Amino acid sequence: MTDPPKPVNWPEAAHALGRRFGGASIEPSVLAYLGQASCDRVLVACSGGADSICMLCILVERAGELGLKLQVAHYNHGWRDEDSDADARFVRSLADAFALPYTEGKRPPNEAAFTETTARTLRLEFLREVAAKQDCGAIAFGHQLDDVLETQLQRLARGAGSDGLAAPRPVARFDRYPTHLRPLLHLRAGDIRMSLNACSIPWREDLSNDDVSIARNALRKQIIPDLADSLGRDAAQGAARSRRLLEEDAVALDALARERLPEAYAGAETLPREALRAAPPAIARRALVAWLSRHGLIGSVSAPAMDLLVQTTLGTRQKFRMSMGAHYLILSAHSVTLERGDAGGSGDVLRATAFQPGESVLLSTGALIDSQRVELDAITRERIESGLLDPAGEAYLHDSGLSGWEVRSWRPGDRFCPLGAPGRKKLKDWFIDRRIPAAERKRRPLVIHPNGEVVWVPGFPPAKSCKITPSTKQALRLTYRASYPP
Repeated sequence: MTDPPKPVNWPEAAHALGRRFGGASIEPSVLAYLGQASCDRVLVACSGGADSICMLCILVERAGELGLKLQVAHYNHGWRDEDSDADARFVRSLADAFALPYTEGKRPPNEAAFTETTARTLRLEFLREVAAKQDCGAIAFGHQLDDVLETQLQRLARGAGSDGLAAPRPVARFDRYPTHLRPLLHLRAGDIRMSLNACSIPWREDLSNDDVSIARNALRKQIIPDLADSLGRDAAQGAARSRRLLEEDAVALDALARERLPEAYAGAETLPREALRAAPPAIARRALVAWLSRHGLIGSVSAPAMDLLVQTTLGTRQKFRMSMGAHYLILSAHSVTLERGDAGGSGDVLRATAFQPGESVLLSTGALIDSQRVELDAITRERIESGLLDPAGEAYLHDSGLSGWEVRSWRPGDRFCPLGAPGRKKLKDWFIDRRIPAAERKRRPLVIHPNGEVVWVPGFPPAKSCKITPSTKQALRLTYRASYPP
């Protein structure tokens, strides 16, 4: 369904939708949270799609009963040009119809590394900023039950633990940010659309949801239906139950970790290694993650690096040192300690960081490198062959399927042969040719192939050895942002 053919009386439509769902319109744990006296201001994230429109109508219908003060926020990603602008106008008109405050954000036109990952990051940053300015203690999102299995499958592929597989939670609390609420997490996507149609409630349809080159869309339209047919059962309902059980486990583990290692949750500078080693690995890992999060460092630790940290902490090694954003992590026989980097500022020198394809790496300079394995379709090939890619922020490499990549700074003797060059020469000479200052050379990241070769330096084309050819089916897409907010 698209824009309505005739005006809609939105308050009446919301009331009709509320009657249709009755007392089951809001997920029980979200309803309990909204019933607390401390929760009165809620920012409603509304894309204009069926799920968020349904959520907004239900919250409006029950706002008086729950004593809520609602505000609406919409983030325009600009994916679809005029259609994206039409989405924004639709949501704005809906907020006006409900007499609710409305805030709109739009993706910066100069955003170099725009992917699904950065899209989610930019939208979340916008919503949290608006919530803070408007004194909203919670942000409501329109996720529904069918989103759970899609999220679980994606996170299984990344090797997530119980916390990751328990997402999205109906009520997700954070130390420094507003609580995230998902009032529709108990409702099926089909039921939501059927109910909107029954109440003559329109919504905006995002045609990019039909693009199966996007992983989540492929899961929804191809993989999950095949999975349900093969198993002969409703996989989405099973995933929703698993999510609830995993959340119960995660909450219990968190309580145990807080009891056994309170220093980690208090953000102490040092943790007792003996206590970590005495705890079950699940408790130790949880405490280390909480500790690094308290210090704002968890974003600079890849999954393999976290596995290495846990393994080393619980092992017998007496000394260990790990570069971690603007800090070093120092492991001794009796403690795990964070130490600031060398004097002169945390962003003066780029520290080496390992990563696996599909991960984002927050560098010690504050820059971000995002990696994605992508299937090469006709549109992507055309972008690559057009020569219009900005080498300062994006590169496509032939994907060898290997793990063990690294980002590090320039070292004397490094050699590089970018596409279009007659041959390899010292990277220092390339820097001199481009008049890159000596101080910048230590900050400019080098992407290192598992075989040790320099394969990309932002500002240069990728290495000739990783050239995309007509026979290349899968590529590693790398994007770079010179600075990334903590």
